Amino acid sequence: MRTFSRTVMVGAEFVGEDLVRFYGILEDILYAMEVRMDVRVSDGVIQDVEGRMKRYTTPVCPRAEEVLKEAVGLSLREEGWISRIYRDMGRRGCQHLAEILIECGRCLDVARMARFLQKTAPSEGSLQDAQERLARWLREHPEARGRCAARR
Repeated sequence: MRTFSRTVMVGAEFVGEDLVRFYGILEDILYAMEVRMDVRVSDGVIQDVEGRMKRYTTPVCPRAEEVLKEAVGLSLREEGWISRIYRDMGRRGCQHLAEILIECGRCLDVARMARFLQKTAPSEGSLQDAQERLARWLREHPEARGRCAARR
């Protein structure tokens, strides 16, 4: 029996009060790629991005690493940012690197919420307390409404 499995994973760390660094990976039997992306928290603008291909299918693939850099300056708050990445980076560069970049971008608000919950966590807190703090954060950050974690 033939099987296929693909792993896409995103991690984030705050490297400054207004800067979050995402690390994204995609790995399967054919591909192994990584993206590191710095995003300004206040407006969602990509400050820096770097792609790295560890395993790929054609000798042309590594050229896409340079195309990915064109995402610098794009705001993850801008309407249509996902389509723009697919169009500008995916078509001219690499669909797989574009997918990793998008998954990293989708994690911006979740990372912000997680940081808020961590900073405001009491030493002994209940799940209800965390839900109340999260509801407060969502009221204060309307740009996050409609996202997965922000749905009721």
